[in-house]
Amino acid sequence: MIASATKKAAIVLFLIVVIVVVLVMFVNAGADETQPQPDSFCFRFYGNVSIGGAPAPVQTTLLAKIEDKTCGVTSVTTAGQYDLNVFAHPDTEDYISLWIQTPSMECAVPVDQKRTLPMSRECMLDLTVATDDSDHRVLQTGISADLQAASVAATPNSNTSVNATSEPAQGYDPLLYDVVINEIMWDEKEYIELYSTLDRTICIGNWTITRGVGAVNDTIDITIEPGAIIASHGYYLIAENDGTTCKPDQISNIALKNSGEVLQLFNGFPPISKRVDIVNRDGNWFAGKNDAVGQSMERIEPVDGTNPDNWYTSLGYECGRIGTPGVANSIPDKTPPNITLVNDFIGVNDDIVFSFNEPIDIPTFFISVVGPYHGVILRYTITCGGSGLGASFDPDNPLQVGAYSIRVKCRDPSDNLAEQDFVLTVVDPGEPEPSPTPTATPTPTPAPSSTPKIVINELMPNPIGTDRGNETTELYNCGDDSVDIGGWVLKNEDGATYNIPAGTTIEPDGYYLTTKVQLDNGDGQVFLYHNGGEVDSSIEYTHSTEGISWQRRIDGFDTDSDGDWTERDSTFGLSG
Repeated sequence: MIASATKKAAIVLFLIVVIVVVLVMFVNAGADETQPQPDSFCFRFYGNVSIGGAPAPVQTTLLAKIEDKTCGVTSVTTAGQYDLNVFAHPDTEDYISLWIQTPSMECAVPVDQKRTLPMSRECMLDLTVATDDSDHRVLQTGISADLQAASVAATPNSNTSVNATSEPAQGYDPLLYDVVINEIMWDEKEYIELYSTLDRTICIGNWTITRGVGAVNDTIDITIEPGAIIASHGYYLIAENDGTTCKPDQISNIALKNSGEVLQLFNGFPPISKRVDIVNRDGNWFAGKNDAVGQSMERIEPVDGTNPDNWYTSLGYECGRIGTPGVANSIPDKTPPNITLVNDFIGVNDDIVFSFNEPIDIPTFFISVVGPYHGVILRYTITCGGSGLGASFDPDNPLQVGAYSIRVKCRDPSDNLAEQDFVLTVVDPGEPEPSPTPTATPTPTPAPSSTPKIVINELMPNPIGTDRGNETTELYNCGDDSVDIGGWVLKNEDGATYNIPAGTTIEPDGYYLTTKVQLDNGDGQVFLYHNGGEVDSSIEYTHSTEGISWQRRIDGFDTDSDGDWTERDSTFGLSG
């Protein structure tokens, strides 16, 4: 009996030991789960902190980010000093950006310093926010919702969550036209530019842009990122991934109708927030063009955006587009082109020649004659030369002797309409030309010069398929005489040259094509030299589109401006 009792006691003791061991292992396992993971080492930053030259006040909040991820938050407990723990993987090479917000600031502002993680896990770094814009502070208690959410995200083992909200941004209460939709590129590779009319920096985080017919329940197309700010008289650019070659403030999918629609800007969720701006009307866009490059619609004044006279088609060229994304708008052209009838006395077999003081939109050119030729007449060709642009019209049949009333219409690239009437006198070449009747009209500008001029007219940097051997450069003869270009030199931006073979000739209004010049797909340019002197240079293009060429809007038209060029389907050897 004693042996049996001893055996039972030993078994009970063994079971107790096993249970204790299991409990210890369980507790240790739970403790291991609460230990910081290897990718969240703590780094300490500390030092002085000042705003506009003055020590940062107590309760100033300091936020640390790596890319868009919050990795640390603290508050200033002693004026002008901070102590911040940053949680990050020690192998990261990304910069840490730091942001400051005082209790009276509407939203956080970036400090002037940023750096990588310190090797020693500690770093003394003095922080400054150098700003003279004292009006960026507004009366508001507590910190912004963005920093509250960031603080929660940066606090280890916190189970608290902050829900995103569509409530209007707290702080500054905007008035109508304080921030306006200043520019719209609506041609399928789209962007929208906002402009602030205020003398202060404000937070526009969670503002929305709707599209539709101008109703309060229109579709919300864009929600501005939380914490976004727009500087005093500054810009905020929202673009699709390939909307511009410059980096926008926010990348967003934008879906605007080419047929036009109304855009509205709200300082939050539309039904419960204020409309700050509205542009366009239900119908076509007021301005802009949908072509291979795209031309944006720019605002003239930050007032009524539903007034079509307050918008115009951009004349600028920024970031690979005909527009001015993120910078001041181009100067609007409200002046119609001036048309001059060069030869108001002509023979029965002569051409009718016009000249213009600026480029015109060729498809809009229209001529009608009252007399033997009623309605729209003739086939015509566009000629260039000197500093002007001309159009010559060749009648299908000899004109009859007599006086003709001619009406000409055309538009310039800014859509300004010109409409002028002329009297054309057709004389018999065998008879003396009658003296012109004196008039009070200004003296007509001279006909385009016949001085030979060779220009770089079209480039194909990125042909479909294999690039090498198919990258094409076109020269164009603007003059009235054949030009021997043998020995002339083409050079790309890398300095590689091609000598045009001896005996090569371009006829008047003729073309010369070569695939001997290597063209980069981006950041390229071509130069033409004769006897060591530069004759012409192409657009300094920043990008290319496969199968689409860079070409002058009008063959040979050259004002040494990027606006002379456009991207569209190739027309090598043909009139553009």
